[in-house]
Amino acid sequence: MLTSDIRGVMPGRSPDTATGSVLQNIYEGLVAWRADGSVAPMLAEKIDTSADGRTYVFTLRDGITFHNGAPLTAKEVVWTWERFLDPKSAWPCRGAFNGTNATKIESVKALDDHRVEFQLAEPSGSFLSAMARADCDSTGIAHPDAVDANGNWATAIGTGPFRMTEWRKGQFIELTKFADYKSRTEPADGLSGAKEAKLEKVRITLIPDAQVAKLGILQGQLDLWTDVDAASIKDLASDRNVTVVTTPVAGIYTIPLQSRDPMLADPRIRQAISHAIDRSSLAKAVLDDDSIASASLIPLTSKYYGKVQRSGAEYDPDKARALIKASGYKGERIVLITSKASPVMGDTAIYLQSMLQAVGLNVDVEILEFATQFERFYSGRYQMMVWNLTPYLDPLFIIERFTGDKGRQADKVWDSPTSKELLKKLVLADENQDKQALYDELHRLQMEEAPLVVWGTRATTVAFRKSVTGFQSWAGQKPRYWNVSVAR
Repeated sequence: MLTSDIRGVMPGRSPDTATGSVLQNIYEGLVAWRADGSVAPMLAEKIDTSADGRTYVFTLRDGITFHNGAPLTAKEVVWTWERFLDPKSAWPCRGAFNGTNATKIESVKALDDHRVEFQLAEPSGSFLSAMARADCDSTGIAHPDAVDANGNWATAIGTGPFRMTEWRKGQFIELTKFADYKSRTEPADGLSGAKEAKLEKVRITLIPDAQVAKLGILQGQLDLWTDVDAASIKDLASDRNVTVVTTPVAGIYTIPLQSRDPMLADPRIRQAISHAIDRSSLAKAVLDDDSIASASLIPLTSKYYGKVQRSGAEYDPDKARALIKASGYKGERIVLITSKASPVMGDTAIYLQSMLQAVGLNVDVEILEFATQFERFYSGRYQMMVWNLTPYLDPLFIIERFTGDKGRQADKVWDSPTSKELLKKLVLADENQDKQALYDELHRLQMEEAPLVVWGTRATTVAFRKSVTGFQSWAGQKPRYWNVSVAR
């Protein structure tokens, strides 16, 4: 089930969890993330890289077909990537490939039916990982029939283990087993490896009310609830027919701060907000789990979360008050935006409001529909916002998600020259370079400039009936319906 509807069917068009939870079961890209954030081939049989690191040739696997029965060829790969890179498509992931953050694709062309060549402007150590990004739906390859005569994405036609057979907006999405799916043979790992659609159909129902969802699981009307609210966990765990699992995921709980707003332009105010937040108490109150409290952009699940990432944003209300006084703040109203997308988002805003008011900040909470909040974030029209970031198994893309030039891309949060230069170094770095030192330097700069507040690593709780086998909660959070079965 989902608490909100999907936002479209173009792969990577919307990075929200609901949309990705559906589309990652439909689309596949040339590569995919393993659970540890490393990159594995998916639709590619092999990948050849030129000596200068600027040319990548992907050889496609044989026998792959789209959901409409058409064979996968290099032509569809080029067609899909032309739409990804077209500025008119407003593809949110385009900034990872157009030179905004160092990596720039100069051309994509078919060498023959089975080989596609990507030419880069400069070598980029993160290029394959950028292609695998889960928030971009692994840059999944689509068939041209997915687009209508007006150029709009009308349906989802991919190569994945499930195909979309019905989307009744505001009610449910139905996925059906793709009988002609050709699985890889490597062990299933993250979004890569072997995938088998053991279920003939998957109906993903939209249920925004947590009480309705809880009753659905307890009464057997739902098999799986993939993002259980904290208030329902104990009731579900006490039922002998239900399994409940809580897992840290590779995402973070954040409060972006609009540094171009007159109230928040002063870094002392932003630092005060950070020091006013008792992260452990907030995590305990909202999620009943203080172990996930953290101030770092790097999630606890990452190998790059170390000693430096554990420091720098201690709860200190006296320091917060001193910073507020030094800034000259005179009680002006500051609006904290949240949404009805999940109980966590609403609860976070209420607890934050209390903590910030306690140090003298005049904070009001504004609750919006998620679609409106989504638009406000991407247009940069907010002061503060509760924004829970989708998982990125490679933490580079958490940094990239927030860092960049606000003048070119309004949804960027952190646009200081030093942060952009450090991001560029990370993007270009290969696996032989010391990325930890770069992540450490970025963390120290984050504490100093406070472009946003991080209060924890995300965690997800799933509940499923005992009749469900093969389902695994994981660091990528979004549910994988392949290799799952239900006894009836």
